[in-house]
Amino acid sequence: MSSQANRSRKARIAQNAAEREGNGPVDPQESPAIYSSTAKWVVSILLLFHLTAVVAEPFRFFSLSSRGTSPAADPPREWLAPYVEFTYLNHGYFFFAPEPGPSHLIDCSFQQVSPGEEELGQGEDQSQRFSVRYPDREAQWPRLLYHRHFMLTENLHQLWVPPVDPVVAMESPDLARDWRNDRQRFEQIRDSMAGHVAYQFGVDRVELERVEHRLLSDIELFERKLPLNDPSTYFTLPDQEPEVGSAPDDAENTIDPALLGPLRFDAPSTGDPISAEEMLQEQDSTHLSPAGGAAGKLP
Repeated sequence: MSSQANRSRKARIAQNAAEREGNGPVDPQESPAIYSSTAKWVVSILLLFHLTAVVAEPFRFFSLSSRGTSPAADPPREWLAPYVEFTYLNHGYFFFAPEPGPSHLIDCSFQQVSPGEEELGQGEDQSQRFSVRYPDREAQWPRLLYHRHFMLTENLHQLWVPPVDPVVAMESPDLARDWRNDRQRFEQIRDSMAGHVAYQFGVDRVELERVEHRLLSDIELFERKLPLNDPSTYFTLPDQEPEVGSAPDDAENTIDPALLGPLRFDAPSTGDPISAEEMLQEQDSTHLSPAGGAAGKLP
């Protein structure tokens, strides 16, 4: 019986080989397996291991609280720590959560001359100034392209260091050298971005400024109903840190008492209310500024 089965099997194999040479139909039962059962088990175990590592990090992170992490989330994360850290599977969770901070953008401004104005000698007078902001959800589409621009502007902000302080340069040459190297790296990347924008728009020079977009407070969001992109949430970041104790510019920071109207201030010493005019008179050479001083006591 077995010999007859073997002969019939050999006959089918020979028939399949003949049909294969002639591009005829082939019996699927006689087709050789591409992967063995052992190989399939190995691949399945490796995939399960990788998916567990992908889930372990966010599962542990989402269980984080003031009392620590969940006892159920710690063992798999600790056991998979070498693989998670080697494959960098824990890279994105600390940027967007649990309390995301302000985002950072760049404003690129440049002057562009209309066609034909240069030949008329009116290029300088007739040129128009344009400003482009990156990233821009309306301009960068699909969303992945917007995200790429967003990562570039955030990286530029993280690389920012102010110009080297001359006092530090004299007192600590080693610190000044490292400081100068970090500053040069920031300037190279900043100038490279500005050069790319200049090439894209066909202009000679582009001025680049860093912009911070802060989050709305609870009062602004729920009571005042401000949109997330309200203009008051954007402000330009200075390239150089302000000097400590420096006097503000008179033309920009002096407050006209008439603009304050009936506002009252609390005197720090006695708690008695005094008028805005009296407080400004007591300041002498000091001026009220929105960043500090008595301006923080406005009701």
